[in-house]
Amino acid sequence: MGKPQFNPVRDLISGAIMAATSVPQLIAYAETVGYAGYRGLATAGPPLMAWGLVTGSPYMNAGVTSITALMAKSDLNGEAYLQEHGEEAYVELVAAYSLYCGLASLFLAVVGFGKLASYVPKPVRTGFKWGCAVGV
Repeated sequence: MGKPQFNPVRDLISGAIMAATSVPQLIAYAETVGYAGYRGLATAGPPLMAWGLVTGSPYMNAGVTSITALMAKSDLNGEAYLQEHGEEAYVELVAAYSLYCGLASLFLAVVGFGKLASYVPKPVRTGFKWGCAVGV
């Protein structure tokens, strides 16, 4: 397959398509977790752009998923916390939660936790991949 050739026109078109499909997703997931919709753009948009600029991979697909948003809302008792403390405090809580989840993921990667995936039966891995594909 080789290294993809840089083509500014195709790259701009690809970027515009990614933005067009990501904007509604970012707004919807922000509202799913309990934020105002604009916060999805403010918190996820710039990091995704930075990631795209600093990596060399043309095969980037990054972003939050609905299950991530629902888990954060459920784990943090989002609606009750939001009612009691307000949106600003809730945003700070979710940011801290996200940071801790990221640090835990980094730790698990460093200690080689991903090697356990080799013990998952092939039919389960295949089913998971198909489930992801159908979900997309």
